[in-house]
This record gives sequence, C-alpha cells and structure tokens, in this order.
Amino acid sequence: MEFFKKLGKLFAANIAYTVILVFGLILFMYFAGGDLIGGIFTAISALVVYVCIALLYGEYKKMPKTVASKPVAKKAPVKKSAKSKKK
Repeated sequence: MEFFKKLGKLFAANIAYTVILVFGLILFMYFAGGDLIGGIFTAISALVVYVCIALLYGEYKKMPKTVASKPVAKKAPVKKSAKSKKK
C-alpha cells in the first residue's frame, strides 16, 4: 500500500509528465493495433536499433579523418628516346 501512496504523490507532483505519459501510452496502444505484446517487442527492437546506431555514430566520430593505407609506389615517367622524336 505504501508503494501506491508514493506513486500517487509522484503523479500528482509531476502532472505534466503524467499527462504526457498517459498520452504516450494511448498513442502506443493505437499504433500497436491493440496488440500489447507485439507493440512492446516493436518498441524494444526500435530502442535497440537506436542505441546501436548512436554507438556506431560515436565510434565513427572518434575515427581519424583519413584512414591510413599502404603508400602506392609511383612509377617514374617513361622518357622518349631521341630517335623517336626525330621521326
């Protein structure tokens, strides 16, 4: 019973958050099509995807601007012989 009293005081003290929470739950049930379990799985999978993308983006930002690769040996330009120029 103590839990419900604390919960009631919490909701009463933060009425704006409570209204947004109820509105979000109504939208969740509407877009989930009334299927609570399917909607929860959808929300969890979307959260996992969001977290993975955020972590990968953070790692991408930490990478150096240029990726070091093996240097390519440049070939010396081929000089034309004097004989070919006379023709």
